Amino acid sequence: MTDIENIIEVALVHQRNGKLQRARYLYDKILEIDPRNSDAIHLIGMIEYSGHKYELAIALIKKAIKLSPGIPDYHINLTSCYIAASNLLKAKQHALIAITLDYNSHKAFYNLGNILFAEGDPEGAVINYKKALSVKSDNQSIWSNYLFALNFSVGSNPETIFLENRKWGQQLEQKIKGSKNFFINKSLNRVLKIAYYLPEMDSHVTPRFIRPLLFNHNRSKFEIFGYGHQQNDLKENQEFTNQFTFWLNTKNLSIKKIAERMREDKIDILVHPCTFKSRYRQILAHRPAPIQIASTNLVSTTGLKAVDFLITDSTISPKETNINLYTEKLIYLSQVNIYQALENSPNISELPAFRNNYITFGSCNNIAKINIEVIETWSRILNSVPNSKLLLKHRSLENILQKQRISSSFHEFGIERGRLILEGFTSNSFDYLNVYNKIDVSLDPFPFGGGTVSYESLWMGVPILTMLGELFMGRLCGSLMKQVGLNNWIVNSRSDYISLAISLSLNLAELDKIRRTLRQRAQLSIFDGAKYTREFESALLKVWGDYIKN
Repeated sequence: MTDIENIIEVALVHQRNGKLQRARYLYDKILEIDPRNSDAIHLIGMIEYSGHKYELAIALIKKAIKLSPGIPDYHINLTSCYIAASNLLKAKQHALIAITLDYNSHKAFYNLGNILFAEGDPEGAVINYKKALSVKSDNQSIWSNYLFALNFSVGSNPETIFLENRKWGQQLEQKIKGSKNFFINKSLNRVLKIAYYLPEMDSHVTPRFIRPLLFNHNRSKFEIFGYGHQQNDLKENQEFTNQFTFWLNTKNLSIKKIAERMREDKIDILVHPCTFKSRYRQILAHRPAPIQIASTNLVSTTGLKAVDFLITDSTISPKETNINLYTEKLIYLSQVNIYQALENSPNISELPAFRNNYITFGSCNNIAKINIEVIETWSRILNSVPNSKLLLKHRSLENILQKQRISSSFHEFGIERGRLILEGFTSNSFDYLNVYNKIDVSLDPFPFGGGTVSYESLWMGVPILTMLGELFMGRLCGSLMKQVGLNNWIVNSRSDYISLAISLSLNLAELDKIRRTLRQRAQLSIFDGAKYTREFESALLKVWGDYIKN
């Protein structure tokens, strides 16, 4: 090993340990000796990438590739830079080059899967995640994105979802062995210790679902513990964390250590409210509490035998649901979850069709949900309703290439660009919610329907046309529409979906009537935190009582 190679090894250790300035100093010293050292240039680029300076990172790594074009890692990391910079076209080019250079690179296939998912091709994403797993079967990031993407894929069914989640769960269970001992106070008449686990809580919407529970919990019956952290280094939201009886920032703790701490704290029931990504579920395999419940922000079974219960409702999991497709026992509540009231929001406008003289359909869902079958279905609606328009809003539409891709996809089914209103990211929540004052009817995608955006739409007075699917997240919107008394907006086939959209567009008086009363209906049901919390707490007390008796 040469002196330069030795210095690079030392610098890499510093870089991996977060000592970026020290690493950068050593790379600069290498370049003083050898200005054409592509490894040093590439690794400086990765330092810039970690500092979110994506354009500078891209320029540096491209320079390294020009010097040494045949190194797969350069193209893999340049792919990551382009993904972060929202340039999916360039990202895909370099992901494919990396695969050509090294067909056994799990990172290259993983990157390509991420790109295809962002482009609205979950089927392609699933194929590439599976290829990545065939190379690196124990990589939790790949498993997490693969299992999540399965729920978006038109080709998925409940059996596949269960079997793949269980395959992941069994692999994890084999690594985490040994019985867990608990100190259990068997008294029924005491305050129960309930824990919520919220990893990376600034990167997903789960806190918005938990707030009503924290505000309404009966503190004479429950002591509320919270364990979680943020991805970024900003100060924690104390308005949120202060609502817990006890809060532990787990930023620098391993999953094993967090589980040990929960056992030390003698938690009775662990409620895991964000199992939608498998990497968030790993703590459950460590069995930190005698009773463990998956709830709130979930998309399927957890696939883990250590999870005792999963909260659902009769629309999402009808009574004829095959219980063998869950590792958990099902707890049925009147609705699957609750969402925080959107207090700082605009007033609801009159029906936009009255001022526009045309119907505006809309969706603020993730573009990844808008697959080719959804595009064909929505195009048939637009072609059948004269002068109608479709408003799509999502942060990925900030990117001109993404806009062009969406426009081209609709054009294939006869929809001109002028019929589409494509809007990107709006940082201010008030202004973001105001987009619903441009929409007459929200359209729910499939097979993965709306989550957060469905609550927002109903709060803003915009009813949602939805088709019940087979999967968990293909039925959530139907559950919400039943709660607000709009069962007739739920269909079971694409043909009925199209027919109902056409029929609804012809009855503006009915749309206006619904619009003027929908927020109140929602406040009395899907936003009624006090009512939901009482039902939720009753379920907790029942499972605890059954556990003690048995």
